[in-house]
Amino acid sequence: MYKIIIFAMIIIFGGCTINIPSAQPIQKVEKTEQKALKLWPHVKKEYWYAKYFLTMALNPKVQQMLTPEQTFAVVKCTVDGFEKDYDYKQFLEVIGDQRILSPQVNKYVYDLSYVCSQEVQRKMKEELSKKPLTLKDSI
Repeated sequence: MYKIIIFAMIIIFGGCTINIPSAQPIQKVEKTEQKALKLWPHVKKEYWYAKYFLTMALNPKVQQMLTPEQTFAVVKCTVDGFEKDYDYKQFLEVIGDQRILSPQVNKYVYDLSYVCSQEVQRKMKEELSKKPLTLKDSI
């Protein structure tokens, strides 16, 4: 179920080509206690939410598995993860502006998307367990 979401994210970031450029090392923002997280420009972050949501929401398999709200939760978690790991300029250089991603970046995107989809799934189960079962639902 969530493998399709992850596959869609890989397609988004990797494109549909077979040619893979040589591997380049990923330059992540160093996380230190002295350095505060540099937030992305708000409008730019909203753009990436919208771009990835549109791509995922148009996928019929994602539509069958997730509500639009759940799809957006996966997208939001993924983009927020990018923001934590990259400043905006680095994100554009490594992921956002690339038509073809290196295998290392594809793995990073896959892993992050997978974690996000698992978190959304966990929250869905938690919400369902809080709702009392009605007579109509029990039949």
